[in-house]
Amino acid sequence: MRRLGVPVALLALAISAAFVLVFSSGYSPVVGQFLSGSRSDETPPEAAVARPAGEREEEPATRPEKEAPVRVPVSEQKEGSPEAAAYRVVASEIPGAKPENVKGVYGSKKDPSWASVRMEGPGGEGTYFLFAKRGDDGMWTVERSIRADDPEYPENENVLLGGVPEDLVKSVYPENLSMEGGDEGSLVKPVKPGKLPEVEPAVFSAPEPVTQGVDGDERNRVDEGLEPVRRAVEGYEKDHAGIAGAYVVDPEGGLGYGVRADEPFFGASVMKIPVMIAVYRRMDEGKLALSDSFKTEKGDWAAGAGWLQWEDPGVAHTVEDYLYMMMTQSDNVASNALIRKVGGAEYVNEVARDLGAENTLIRAKITSERAIVTALDNQTTPRDMATMLSEVATGDAASKISCEDMLDLMYQNVTDRWLEAGLPNEVYAANKTGWLYKVYDDAGVVQEGERPYVVAIFSKHGPDDVEVGKTLIRDVSWAVWKAQSHK
Repeated sequence: MRRLGVPVALLALAISAAFVLVFSSGYSPVVGQFLSGSRSDETPPEAAVARPAGEREEEPATRPEKEAPVRVPVSEQKEGSPEAAAYRVVASEIPGAKPENVKGVYGSKKDPSWASVRMEGPGGEGTYFLFAKRGDDGMWTVERSIRADDPEYPENENVLLGGVPEDLVKSVYPENLSMEGGDEGSLVKPVKPGKLPEVEPAVFSAPEPVTQGVDGDERNRVDEGLEPVRRAVEGYEKDHAGIAGAYVVDPEGGLGYGVRADEPFFGASVMKIPVMIAVYRRMDEGKLALSDSFKTEKGDWAAGAGWLQWEDPGVAHTVEDYLYMMMTQSDNVASNALIRKVGGAEYVNEVARDLGAENTLIRAKITSERAIVTALDNQTTPRDMATMLSEVATGDAASKISCEDMLDLMYQNVTDRWLEAGLPNEVYAANKTGWLYKVYDDAGVVQEGERPYVVAIFSKHGPDDVEVGKTLIRDVSWAVWKAQSHK
């Protein structure tokens, strides 16, 4: 077992801080929390098997190996006004978004090339601000987005607004702006009726099963696993208006299968997996060592899980301790410090692409907050994350010893272990959970006998009840384990 080099007293502080954060920032993985009812036995979760007789659709003769939603990048969604650009970005992904959701436009006095747009998300999605910038061609594109839900702790959200003019940042919460001697009315202007573009309603990948490398001998087993996964994904959309997806990689069998495998999702803290791989690759190159020590910086700060957020910048920790805090306590400050140390988000994204994860991108700091759409946030897909983890499981993501160390580290995860709620008591997962507002993710390597498998489960736009997200992950995990264990 890995030994953490920071004092035990600080670990106690981490646990207490996590509970404080639940009430102060609205987000933090709860240490050691399992699903009610613990983990499964041989009795399947009801939601994963119940289906009225006669409703089983015929399976297609062949299944696509790739499903790729076609979405125009935000950087290419240019419009003649900031409100038009913001509306197009939101309406293209948020179900039910309408022009009346656009509530106001704020023009920066410090830099007139910037403006922010306040939007009320449909279906209780919350209040969001999108920050747009005017280019030399006079057209506006959206650059940033935050969910404005924490006026008492605006710094939690402001970490995502690097480069945005200060007066726009302060205008998010008028009460805070007035305390600074500002005036919201001097910034805001009403949205002109009829000036917003017509946008096709949000469309997501169809919840149809996809397979890769599945031959005739494996088809029945895979089909048995895919059917309850598909039902769980469809049920999440029907019952909770959420979008979910999952993908499984069987390294021994050289195959993969899933539902909505290539739909982009908010990566949340699961993005710490490619960060971890990037760190170990740097160590394999001789550019870092576990014993290397470096200081945190002000720019590493972020709210959410972990105790480093309570520590002043400038305190040094070893690479080993940062890794431990990132992967077992989901510490966001440790994550951002490691991203900076390996060479920035660009290097982590390069590592992801090298591992075959073409749609995985770190665009912003890892924090407790998120943007309104995946295209403005850290994103990944179920296939991408399972692919990267399978490379760790087979010892190909980095050196063999580094991959073994990564798995050992993930087995020590002490935060939420939702994936294991769908596994028998004697089966464990080296996993990483992530959750944000209406986002519930988990990905891990499951050691089932001598044949490990990898599963990644993601969701977005669902309910704000975390128990519903946990149940989805439990049901999918159980269905996959049944298929992989041939039981």
